[in-house]
Amino acid sequence: MAAHRDPGQAGRVPDLSGERVTMHDAPPPPAHIRAPLAQHAAAEVPQPRQALPPSASPWPPEPPEDAPPSREIILRPASTVRIRPVRWLWDTTPEGAPPTSHGRIPLYSLAIAAGPPGLGKSQFAVWMAARITTGTLPGELYGRPRGVIYAATEDSWEFTIAPRLVAAGANLELVFRVDVRDDGQLHARLTLPVDTSLIGKVAEQYSIGLLIADPLLSLIDKGINDYRAAEVRAALEPLVSAADRHCFTILGLAHFTKFGAADPLSRVSGSGAFGQLIRSLIAFAEQEDENGDPAFVMSLVKNNLGRKSLPSHQFAIQPVTVETEEGPSYVSRFVLGPETTTSVTEVMREENQPDTAKYETNETVEWLRGYLTDLGGCEEAREVKKAGHKEGYSASAIDRAKRKLGLVAKHYGFGKERRALWYLPEAVPADEAEGGE
Repeated sequence: MAAHRDPGQAGRVPDLSGERVTMHDAPPPPAHIRAPLAQHAAAEVPQPRQALPPSASPWPPEPPEDAPPSREIILRPASTVRIRPVRWLWDTTPEGAPPTSHGRIPLYSLAIAAGPPGLGKSQFAVWMAARITTGTLPGELYGRPRGVIYAATEDSWEFTIAPRLVAAGANLELVFRVDVRDDGQLHARLTLPVDTSLIGKVAEQYSIGLLIADPLLSLIDKGINDYRAAEVRAALEPLVSAADRHCFTILGLAHFTKFGAADPLSRVSGSGAFGQLIRSLIAFAEQEDENGDPAFVMSLVKNNLGRKSLPSHQFAIQPVTVETEEGPSYVSRFVLGPETTTSVTEVMREENQPDTAKYETNETVEWLRGYLTDLGGCEEAREVKKAGHKEGYSASAIDRAKRKLGLVAKHYGFGKERRALWYLPEAVPADEAEGGE
């Protein structure tokens, strides 16, 4: 008999407080529902695992005993890392400054010296070699002479490198030319990454402090495409690891590309490969000083392990005569100069600055011609640039205008008294028409 239902209770939630409801209180589902549920439940019940027949193989298969270990991920806590302070091959920290605050080239790393051709990169490398072999480079190796491997592919040892080493005051007993013997044949060219392990061995054997690669890309195996950064990195990474393991530093020389931005790193040939590998980049540039003479500047433009904004330095390339058994050899040497507020980046930015509006070359030419004409056709170079600066013309724009006008520069005096005069071609004195620059 159906239970009586009070119409007043319609729409209300029944009060089940105090009652206990179980699944057994619900009526069973109809037959057409019970059958599929029963089948599904049977499928869900795990069946006992059947023993494999003797011929069946377990899964996953076990590797044979002589198989190499499979690839695996190993996690190590940071507490197991041996923390090491950064030490510097070249450290120019002045007296009174925080220790190692002016470190320029870290020990056991890859550093690059880069710039346009003919600006003294190789002479700088020889300068470094001389100071390391005599223990006179400020830094970790000061007072501790070490050997230097000089791997060069462009300059002659007899006519260029050895005389430059003499001119720089290097200990020639500690500078080593590198050759490679393979299958009994002597090859003059070191090759990366093939010879990386051999480099590490001889570096320890001869107590090498510096490997100079002049230029670095020339040591890369010919089968490697040096336009592909991934391939170049793969060739150089083992060398960088070997430097850290065998305690030597690498100084690689590189050229700037002819065109590009004012960022020195982006102008280094092969920069795509070097970006993640190098710890230090030293760049070289040239400009004219206020007398119209060449002025060279060297800047640290990348320093991953120390301060980047270190002062730039002036430098000079001095001619030197080295006496040999067969007569004099005329070479040049690098001379580090004082600090300067001008940086390589600024020089490159000036070179790349477009001559627009007031900086248009044609406008600068007209101003320069008129300025010199008003003064009788000549004026001291420093005064010309001072006047141009007041008018809003950059030094590089004035230099370009000078070349476009074909001005003749004459130098007078020596040392601090040296000065340069710029002449309009038609204003050069007749007795000084010869020998103009």
